[in-house]
Parts: sequence; structure tokens; C-alpha cells
Amino acid sequence: MNMKIVKKGSAKAEVRIAGMLQIHKFIITREKTAFGEIPVLVPEKKITLPLTEAIKVANQLDLPVRSAAGLVFPYGKFAKDFALK
Repeated sequence: MNMKIVKKGSAKAEVRIAGMLQIHKFIITREKTAFGEIPVLVPEKKITLPLTEAIKVANQLDLPVRSAAGLVFPYGKFAKDFALK
């Protein structure tokens, strides 16, 4: 988990939406799961983030990302890996 981003509260990432490469700011929010609260990146603006781009951002920033399709985790990680103790 990228604690630097969690402490800062936001991060910027490049995403491709409708064929155009854009830079968007992602804000940290907390979501309740069965394992406890986890930090989740959510786009600051109300954009429809494609699933493929959400996966790329999750892997790049090593944090879960909320997209239009649902919650996406980095490769090989699950909610229990991000539970705050």
C-alpha cells in the first residue's frame, strides 16, 4: 500500500478517456469492508472511468480504485491487504 498517497489524501494519474490522454486527480476516501476500513481512490471530477483505466491506475498507484464498474484492486491484492488497523 502506498502510504505516501494515503497521508497526502490525493494523487494525479494519466487516464485515457474517449481516446484522449488526460490527467485526473484522485481523492482518497474510506470504504467499509468485512476486514475494516480501506482507503480507496475516487476521481475528483464525476467522470465515467473505464474499467481498463481503473485497473491501470490501481496497479500504478498500488491502491484500490472506484470506477463505474465497481471497486478495482491492484494485481494480486485484496481488501484485507489494505485494511487499516
